Amino acid sequence: MRVLRTVLAGTAAAAVAAFGAVAVLTSPAAAAPVGAQGTYTPLAPTRILDTRTGNGAPKQIVGEKQTVHLKVAGRGGVPASGVSAVVLNLTITGAVGNGYLTAYPDGAARPTASSINFATGWTRSNLITVAIGANGYLNIYQQSLGTHIVADVAGYYNANAAAPIGSTYLSDAEQWRLEDTRTGGQPPMPGGSSIAYSVHFPDDPELSSHITAFALNITAVGATANGYLAAWNGVGDRPANTSAVNYRVGGVWPNSAIVAAGPCDFCEVPDQKMFAVYTNSTTHWVIDVIGYYFDDTVDFGLKFTPMTPKRIMDTRTTSAIGPGGVRTVDAAGAATPETYALSVNVAATKPTENTFLTVWPGGPRPSVSMLNPSKGQTVANGTIADVDENNQFQIWNYAGSTHVVVDVGGRFEYFPPATARLAPQTGPRVDLNGQRGAVQRRG
Repeated sequence: MRVLRTVLAGTAAAAVAAFGAVAVLTSPAAAAPVGAQGTYTPLAPTRILDTRTGNGAPKQIVGEKQTVHLKVAGRGGVPASGVSAVVLNLTITGAVGNGYLTAYPDGAARPTASSINFATGWTRSNLITVAIGANGYLNIYQQSLGTHIVADVAGYYNANAAAPIGSTYLSDAEQWRLEDTRTGGQPPMPGGSSIAYSVHFPDDPELSSHITAFALNITAVGATANGYLAAWNGVGDRPANTSAVNYRVGGVWPNSAIVAAGPCDFCEVPDQKMFAVYTNSTTHWVIDVIGYYFDDTVDFGLKFTPMTPKRIMDTRTTSAIGPGGVRTVDAAGAATPETYALSVNVAATKPTENTFLTVWPGGPRPSVSMLNPSKGQTVANGTIADVDENNQFQIWNYAGSTHVVVDVGGRFEYFPPATARLAPQTGPRVDLNGQRGAVQRRG
């Protein structure tokens, strides 16, 4: 069953937040990228690692403290050279012990950071953005007694200035909930079904037509059987043997996703874009919109600079975040004057109650969730976190007390063409003025 929905994302009368009169010079640490450097190219999700089948690594469980040496360049649509970082959906399955994985560029020392945290018997995914080595490889360190590892590539960032220019990122000024299939007491989506979504700005359809990918948080809720969600551009059949979220019976199972946009085949407005979500088992799902990628006709977006993962907060060295509590994350050590957002991995460890976390740059807290840990779990989710003018962002905890660990893997930076320039006070963001349209459903 394929369902079609058109979502009016709001008004984009002011396409980006107002520019303030603050002159900013290029910092020595952040030389402006040239040409295609730092731009993003979305791909159809493709599996490049599966230790269950011998794809990308030997066909065997990855043992305690072993490292997978994964070739990325030249595979799954990633160019053979000129790539700085890749977006991977990293999955563990059949874990025989509690533990974590750390993904990092080949040639760098293994950092004190985690890419996914898991418990015995789990199948769980986490979206990561990770730099690759100059040789086109990355390393995945496995700390537990053993687990199988699966990775699907969803896109890459350019290092080659002369390559075709890709997309730049714009965060949504107000993270917002696109879908909650529980609304109105509706039954869960049956296994084998999908929904196609078109997200556009009714006051600026021209801007909408230049979307190349959507930055989302997708959550499976209350599944009746173990299964997975897949997300793709909505064109044709979903890519085989890939997943965006892996879930188990019951519970709440989130994961971030950067999903390529496809030409909408059911929209009334010409040249609009869509994506689709599929489930192989019966479950509800929730989708929150974090931001968008736009093609090279939009010249006010953010370019990406990867870095070896770096830990910027660990509340286990201070104090847990209590119920309804907010903790400020200071990312100044990982940012530059040009930084407006960071690629981060946020882990909650052993919360005292079922809870959820929200990550945002400050101001009114959006009604979205980023991570949904159950009591006693240690779980992580990657996201793109906007920062304020002090290179800080906020983390809010709903219930109980939980420790939180934050690792950063790269920064999104704004580089207008001039050497001395006016910088937006709040960063380049799509301004929807708080207006949300209705969800229309067909099919």
